[in-house]
Order: sequence, then C-alpha cells, then structure tokens
Amino acid sequence: MPTLLDRVQSLDEQPLEGLIYAAKRWTAGSVAVVAALDEPPPGLDYLLEVELVHDVLEVWSSWRDGARPTAAEACKAVIHYAEYDVYLDVHR
Repeated sequence: MPTLLDRVQSLDEQPLEGLIYAAKRWTAGSVAVVAALDEPPPGLDYLLEVELVHDVLEVWSSWRDGARPTAAEACKAVIHYAEYDVYLDVHR
C-alpha cells in the first residue's frame, strides 16, 4: 500500500482537486490514498488537499531561500500543517 512518503514524492502526478487521506498517527510511513471523496476511506483520516500540499511545500521552500525539501522534510511539513494549521517554522 502506498505511504504518505510515496504520495508526497509523486505529488506532481496527483490531481490538484484530490484529497489525501492517511492512517493516523500520521508519519511518512502512514498508508495514504488520494481520492475525490467527501468521506474518508475506511481506516484513514483526512490529511490535506493535494493543492494545499503544494502550497505548504512552496512556503517551506521560500522560507528556506529556495531550497527543495527532501521527501522526509516534505512529509514533516505537510503533517505539521495538517495538525496545527500553520506552516513549519524554519527552526524546526
């Protein structure tokens, strides 16, 4: 089953209107699916919209002088935003 890490690594292949659902406690290794559903698939919880994940990663990069996050850093930023509704600070 694909993980959140897999979904983040293939983000450009995911539909912008898609929603990401993942198994909690969210980690890079959480099972994750992208779907256009209003209800989460069984055993998974809403994480973020694909379009919003793009925004989270753009902000991450802009706050770090254009650096590109590793897949692990990207997952950390996405999970942080999903949990706290704020972008991941540069010092974290």
